[in-house]
Amino acid sequence: MPADAYSAEAGGIVVTAQRREERLQDVPVAVTALDRNLFTVGGLGRSANEVLNLVPNASAGTQQHGRPRWWIRGVGAGQQQLDLASPVGFYLDDVYISNASATGLPLFDLERVEVLRGPQGTLWGKNTTGGAINVISKRPSLNGSDDNYVKLEYGSYDDKIAEAGVGTTLVDDRLAARVSFRFDDRDGRFDNLFTGDKSSQVKDMVLRGQLLAKPSDTLEALLSVHYRDYDTDGTYWTTASYAADGAVRNGYAPSTDINDISTNALEWSRSKQFGGSLHLDWDVGDFTLTSITGYERFKTRGAGDSDYTPLEISRSYSRARSSQWTQELRLASSQKDRLSWIIGLFYFNEDIRSNSYSATLPQGSVPALAGATAPDAFSDTIYRHKAESGAVFGSATFAFTDSVKLTLGGRWTRETKKVDFDRLSSPTADATGWSNYAQWWNSYTGTYGGPGTFSGSLKRTWDAFTYDITPSWNIDRNNLLYAKFSHGVKSGGFNTAATLPVALIAVRPEKLDAYEAGYKSSWLDGRLTFNATAFHYDYKDVQVNVVGPNPGAVGGATVSYLQNAAKAKVDGAEFELTFAPVAGLQFNAALGLLDTEYKTFQVLNGGANLAGAQFVRSPKVTLNAGASYSFAVGDLGKIELAADARYTSRQYYYVTPQDKVNRYYLTQKPYTLTNVRVTYTTRDERISVTGFVNNLFDVRYLNHALPGANPALGVTGDTVAWADPLTAGGAVIFRF
Repeated sequence: MPADAYSAEAGGIVVTAQRREERLQDVPVAVTALDRNLFTVGGLGRSANEVLNLVPNASAGTQQHGRPRWWIRGVGAGQQQLDLASPVGFYLDDVYISNASATGLPLFDLERVEVLRGPQGTLWGKNTTGGAINVISKRPSLNGSDDNYVKLEYGSYDDKIAEAGVGTTLVDDRLAARVSFRFDDRDGRFDNLFTGDKSSQVKDMVLRGQLLAKPSDTLEALLSVHYRDYDTDGTYWTTASYAADGAVRNGYAPSTDINDISTNALEWSRSKQFGGSLHLDWDVGDFTLTSITGYERFKTRGAGDSDYTPLEISRSYSRARSSQWTQELRLASSQKDRLSWIIGLFYFNEDIRSNSYSATLPQGSVPALAGATAPDAFSDTIYRHKAESGAVFGSATFAFTDSVKLTLGGRWTRETKKVDFDRLSSPTADATGWSNYAQWWNSYTGTYGGPGTFSGSLKRTWDAFTYDITPSWNIDRNNLLYAKFSHGVKSGGFNTAATLPVALIAVRPEKLDAYEAGYKSSWLDGRLTFNATAFHYDYKDVQVNVVGPNPGAVGGATVSYLQNAAKAKVDGAEFELTFAPVAGLQFNAALGLLDTEYKTFQVLNGGANLAGAQFVRSPKVTLNAGASYSFAVGDLGKIELAADARYTSRQYYYVTPQDKVNRYYLTQKPYTLTNVRVTYTTRDERISVTGFVNNLFDVRYLNHALPGANPALGVTGDTVAWADPLTAGGAVIFRF
């Protein structure tokens, strides 16, 4: 991470964390702002999840460029279903995107990214109990300040990246346009030992177009559209054994090389995404009326090897689509008045359709390693999910003096969700049959029945009032103290991953009371900034994903439960520092301290009591540090040397088991990642050439894991996804 990611004078950064343009150091909110240079020169942005690697007490692990697992201060969502929104709200140019699978799109040609920590349930609203991520694209310029560029990059695994942002003024001061694109084509990193093919290839293409119009001095309109085509081929999952002989099942022993996988079923995905927004700002006297209309559509289909071995045990196929549209209206008063306020309305509508198949095909019918004993099986899970919500909100700040202020905010929301769910399953192995094994998901000729065949319709309506109270004191321009209490709510939902009737349930909304105190400061004429935050969360009805054998399920089978944990708590602190002691030299650091615990947590249907467990993906310590030094090379230009490191203490991938001795593949022990970069920029700053190395010390660590061990089935291992080892590459940027 280049130190200039936060700018030499962090206090000079302008953010919109409170839906108004304000200096970062004047905002009584825990917010991290990431500058555009971090994405162009720094190379961040292959997937949106990378932004949280630079934020204390935050992470967003993902594989390839897929669905990020957003976590801030221990608040996140482990369940992967499309209809379960993340408690960390993702906003693209102020438009909320609910489907988390649609939030992993690459980040490029940006103005900045703002990461708000803690509940933001008043002005940001939708489900943001954990925080909010607002990605702000580079807008067209009405005065010719286009900042045009083309970037070409090449790296390990034949990774070829091209991106560009080109704008033009069509009518001076009245009409401008900008077109941006990014294309990423990476060969497979892994060797599939069963098929002999490379695995985990990625092709990711995104195109964005914007048109900015200012028909009068008081009205401005921005139309933005984007399209994404994202394909993957081959898996990144493999299995890892706890047994002395290295076997995981039926005598199969996987390779221990982190660049090897071995699967027999085809693995691929094809996803397309289209969206856009119309943003209107109209100055009416001393007031500003804002309208933001957004639309997002996401379609995906794919196949996979669900047992992650060359044995024929389980394979999958799925197709799904989601569409949403949102409308927000805001009226804001002038910030010059002693009392300033914002009031607004918000509407959200979402429709999801999903169809997921799984099967175990007859032994010998498809290529597979001999020895599997799993019975033939088939299932088809179909659901349609609809959600609709509306909200009215307001926030007001009263300045008792020029330095002492009080902000009060409130939001009332009503949300209705409905799911129609059907699951068809083969009753026995003898009842199965297929007419075409190559198209097994749509050629099933067997019968359905047994406990795995069931259906249901669920509908719930929830009302919620969220609010916040924030007193603040600007001791002077360079020192701010604030305290904040906020009550956040994340809407309820349904466990659409149910494989047995007992698991088809509705979960209640989450409720979070957050107490926070913060200090923001600037020193040495802005060359040094130091911010500190302490917080405590009282968390109720936490939505938790529990995976594993459950004695209350039919036959004691493994069931995926999305359920509520009654009570939990979070305590933590964060410290952020930037320092530019002399011209060309910059340092930055961010420390996060976190303690999480479930206080009352009983797994449904006779499951375990998990009170005392730690939150998922919530390490007790995260530490980021970076430095950069730039110097002139005669009349030839300048060279910048940059390095960064991130330390993450132990974290668990599941709420159970949290056993670092016997199930150590479901936890990630402490590790540190280090990256370095060297950039040469010509004297006229039109060309930059960069060389980089990521994971400099070739640290071996897990991106994620899946529970698989089951003594009753003779499974003695879990499923793992190993992160990239050392990678390197180079890039050139042309500016014009």
